[in-house]
Amino acid sequence: MSMNRRWAAALLAASVAGLAALEAAADQPSGTEKITKETREAVEATKEYTAQQKEAFQRKAHEELAALQKQIIALKGKVSEASTAARAELQKSIAELEKKKDAAKNKLDELRSATDTKWTEVKSGVNSALDELKESYQKALSRLP
Repeated sequence: MSMNRRWAAALLAASVAGLAALEAAADQPSGTEKITKETREAVEATKEYTAQQKEAFQRKAHEELAALQKQIIALKGKVSEASTAARAELQKSIAELEKKKDAAKNKLDELRSATDTKWTEVKSGVNSALDELKESYQKALSRLP
């Protein structure tokens, strides 16, 4: 093959390779588009994770509240067994428990309607309300004969 033919063949091969590279580059998004796409995907993944965390917390808090409600009902059943003096004190404690249970339920309802971005703020209120309810229950329980 002559020098010109080799040169022409090499030039043709380089042109074909260049066209193939341009075609491949055209199929892929630009750097900015790629970053935008990745960012969008990360935001969506974060939203999904937050929603899952919110759901799991709601389930746990609801179960905790239901368990405390059963304990309050059991405590009410024991009031009749207490002495007259203890009975008055227990009924007072149970009334306080009912108020705190209602407050915890309201916080849990607030959590259900909270947006994904605000739920962590409301979560601390739910935790606090449940903790207060547990403490009050323990105090009432300690008053039993």
